[in-house]
Amino acid sequence: MGSFAGERRLLAKASRLLLVGAVVSAMALQFAPPGTADAEPSASSSEPAATASPTATGRATPSPTASPTASPTPTATASPSAPDASPATPSPTVSPAEAQAPAVEKAVIEATAPLSVKISEDLAFVGKPFEAQLQVVGGTAPYTVVATDVPAGLVFDSATLSFTGTPTELYSPSPSVTVSDSSDPQQTLTEQINIEVKSYYPPSVYVSDAELLPGMGTFDDGVVGWHYDEFLQYSGVDREHARISLVSGQLPPGLELREASVSGVPTTAGTYGFILRVQDRFGSSDRTSSIIVHALGMQTTGFDVPPAVLGEPYSAKIAEATGGVAPYVFGYSTRRHFAGGLSSSDPGPEGLEVDANGFLTGIPTRVGSFSIAVWVRDSDQLKQRIFWTTVTVLATRPPAENPPPPAVPAPPAAVTPAGAVVPASGAELTSADLTGVELAATGLESGRLNATLWAAVGLLAAGAALTAINSLRRRRSSPV
Repeated sequence: MGSFAGERRLLAKASRLLLVGAVVSAMALQFAPPGTADAEPSASSSEPAATASPTATGRATPSPTASPTASPTPTATASPSAPDASPATPSPTVSPAEAQAPAVEKAVIEATAPLSVKISEDLAFVGKPFEAQLQVVGGTAPYTVVATDVPAGLVFDSATLSFTGTPTELYSPSPSVTVSDSSDPQQTLTEQINIEVKSYYPPSVYVSDAELLPGMGTFDDGVVGWHYDEFLQYSGVDREHARISLVSGQLPPGLELREASVSGVPTTAGTYGFILRVQDRFGSSDRTSSIIVHALGMQTTGFDVPPAVLGEPYSAKIAEATGGVAPYVFGYSTRRHFAGGLSSSDPGPEGLEVDANGFLTGIPTRVGSFSIAVWVRDSDQLKQRIFWTTVTVLATRPPAENPPPPAVPAPPAAVTPAGAVVPASGAELTSADLTGVELAATGLESGRLNATLWAAVGLLAAGAALTAINSLRRRRSSPV
């Protein structure tokens, strides 16, 4: 009886273990939301990550794959019966085009080139001597040339093929020449030759300063040790043949006159006067100028300014200067133009001026965009251009670019969905809280779910083992 009671107790214990294991397994799977993944599981390092192509591509064309083992190439071997036989040398093949090339070249050489004419000089001036040579190209010499409609005061010499004389009046039509050569068959060409007759104006030279009228510009001041470069331009009708020279006076030490500029690095402070002469084929003119070189220079900075509004007070920092000799005077100027005897100046931002502190201030009275050159002058009369900039004056003030957004009612309190993972404190988990945490499809953290399942499996295994032991003992205790 005692052994039978012990067996019953052992059997009951095994049954309880089996029951507990089954209940734990059912709870682990029952209370987890099936089919929900709260975070993407990290890809295994052994599996390549899928990457999306940034651009759409057409169908890929498979490229032929080379065979891993190349078949051996048969090699020709010399016959032992003819050891001294040398390989035959193939004869060069000549194409029909190459065979005919010498004949074609000979035909081109023997053919007579077509006739053409040109003139060595095409600009003449009333009352000024003129000479130009007519050049005939192609055909076969000697040539017979006849010219018609020759400008008044000029003559054409058919023996020397030249136009000479002094034009007496403006001439618009161009002369016409007819050329015949000595080839067989004879070639004949009739063509107009351009000879333009203009009135003559003597040349002049001026400083290429966009802020001043041509012919009235002055050289900018220089500073010892600072690079200096001032460009020169010519006026007159024969500018192609004009040349500039220094006829008297002295340029500042370190500066030199080049083809169309005075440039260099001045080395000595002072005021230097000189006379420049510009000369073309028929006349010349002199210009007296001077350059002041200062011992001290200024460091300047220019600033782009925001748009102003017509009729509204305006103030914006546009320039600043340091060094030199304070105090400073700021200002701006606009480009000027010269055409014939007339001159004009670009408009500026009327109503605005640059004050002693470098601020562009005032009340604008003209609408538009204005290109201005901002400059500064110190108490040593050193004037330096700071920069070119554009000042814009608007007709009306534009609307605000970023108006305040309308009030948005506060969103309702977030409701945690069923099955969401919420920490014990009640606060929602953020992406930072889930960093590095892998969740299974059941919604439980992978490590916790695995531990629960393994515990259930252990209990089931223990119950099964106790049941098996009990059955074995009963078999052994039963009489044979």
